Amino acid sequence: MSWNFEAIEFLYPPDVYMGTFDNPKMQARHEEMKQKKLDGLRKAVEAERDPLEAMMRLHKRDRIQFLFNNDRAFREAGRFEAAVLRLYTLTNSPFVSEGDPQVWDQLFESCDRENLRALGGPFPFESARVYRIAITAIEKGLSWTLSRKKIQAFEDRWEEQGIGRGKIYVTETTKKDILVYLKDRQEEEVILDPQFVRTATILAL
Repeated sequence: MSWNFEAIEFLYPPDVYMGTFDNPKMQARHEEMKQKKLDGLRKAVEAERDPLEAMMRLHKRDRIQFLFNNDRAFREAGRFEAAVLRLYTLTNSPFVSEGDPQVWDQLFESCDRENLRALGGPFPFESARVYRIAITAIEKGLSWTLSRKKIQAFEDRWEEQGIGRGKIYVTETTKKDILVYLKDRQEEEVILDPQFVRTATILAL
C-alpha cells in the first residue's frame, strides 16, 4: 500500500540503542543494523492494507502524524474514528493526559459523531455528573468518569505513592455533549465534546 510517510521519523523502540560507538567499525555495523530495521519496518507498514493496522505498527510518536498524512485513506476505509479513539485511549484517561490538547480537540472535532459514538456503548442517562482527577491541575480535559468511587481509589493510590492526592473536578453534562461512552473500561469513561468543555462550568471539589 502506498502510504504518505511525510514527516514520519520511524522512531525506534526503546530496546534499540540510539547512541554511537567510538570504534568506526562498530559504528558502521550499528548504522547498518539500524537501517535494516528501518527498512523492515517500512516494508511491514506498506504491506498493511488497513490504515489502522499500518498506523499501529509505527512508534507511538509517529502515529498521529501518520493519521494526519493519510486522513483520506482512513476515512475511505471507515477507520478514522477508530484510529482517533485508539490513539487517545492508549495515552489518556480521566486520570492521565498526554499529548497536545489542541491536537486532540482537532481530531475529535473532525470525527463523524455517529461513527465515533458507535464505537462505545449507549449512554444510559439524559444527564449526569462526571468527574476527573489530575495532579497537574488541568480541569478542561476531554476524559471524565461517572464513578466517584474510582476517583477516590486513584486519590488514595497517588497519596500512598507520594505523588499527592491530586485535584478533583466535577461538571454536569448531558447526552448530547458526550462523544463516546466507554463502559468496558473500569473507569466508566466518557469523552466529552471539546466545544462543551471549553465553556462548561467546572468546579474543583
